[in-house]
Amino acid sequence: MTTTFLNFLALGTLLTSVFTITSINPVISVILLIATFVQASLYLIFIGINFVGLSYIIIYVGAIAVLFLFVIMMIDIKISELQDTGDQFTKNLPLAICIVVLFIFIFFNIIPLFINLPIKSSFSLDIYSKNINLTSASVPGPGQGDLTITSISQISSLGHSLYLEDGVLLIILSVILLLAMFATIIISRTKK
Repeated sequence: MTTTFLNFLALGTLLTSVFTITSINPVISVILLIATFVQASLYLIFIGINFVGLSYIIIYVGAIAVLFLFVIMMIDIKISELQDTGDQFTKNLPLAICIVVLFIFIFFNIIPLFINLPIKSSFSLDIYSKNINLTSASVPGPGQGDLTITSISQISSLGHSLYLEDGVLLIILSVILLLAMFATIIISRTKK
């Protein structure tokens, strides 16, 4: 039952993301973008990655998507311009196909490098067990007592793995966000 529900969420995320790109009306496109982020966050929450799923809802749906919605509603777009944009969509199709093929090529050449890395699922347990001396019952020093009692939080563990082990993925995400920023500038630019 849950596998079927997760498959429907994944399929819905893919469909709404495709409809976001192919929609002619920018307001409908932003509403579909909000639906994409909600479905992706529900998928992440149901597979057990609660922090990232809730972050998607708070950051993307709560702030960025609403900001895009208000900015696009403030832009003066006429219906004739939307129909002209639909005709121009096929002119840029070869460029879009080249970018997608390049992205898929880079994605499948970089991701397999990280598959065989050891997973740090017990990062806080490793630090906790290193600070406890099981062979003797000595009292820890002034600096060691805090280390044995406190554990590393989930956010610290995520930051450690993000910046030390998955740096390349962070760079790829920053390039994708840079492309999204350029796309919004191009959309909002007026012709003179």
